[in-house]
Amino acid sequence: MDGTELVMVPLVQARLAAGSGSFESSGEVNGRYAFRNEFLSRRGNPAQMVLMRVAGDSMEPKIENDDTVLIDQSQREPRPGQVYAIGVEDMVYLKMIDTLPGKMLLKSYNPAYPPIEVDIEGDLVHGVRIIGHVVWVGRELP
Repeated sequence: MDGTELVMVPLVQARLAAGSGSFESSGEVNGRYAFRNEFLSRRGNPAQMVLMRVAGDSMEPKIENDDTVLIDQSQREPRPGQVYAIGVEDMVYLKMIDTLPGKMLLKSYNPAYPPIEVDIEGDLVHGVRIIGHVVWVGRELP
């Protein structure tokens, strides 16, 4: 491969809530977007990547409402300070992760949103899932 090979990444119908959470979690594909394989490979596993749209303002100013994020679903091990798509029970979030003993803190960039504390040793231990690491953000200009 010379780096010019294109990979078609699916845009799924699910919308990541950058706010109070979203119930929208359909994996239905709404289209595919071309990325250079070399670009994707530097960020993770191209075969495990998916695009999703963002709904809400809790990650502003870095990630805005209706931005598109590229998520590597093979990167599920939380690293403090990194942004992930996270499922908590039936809700789906886009948040920075920090950890404390027995707890996961889901943080927003926007200071108007307090951190969400998730007890990962109690009842939610099976209800929390890291969908993947956000490796790229794109937006359309008005």
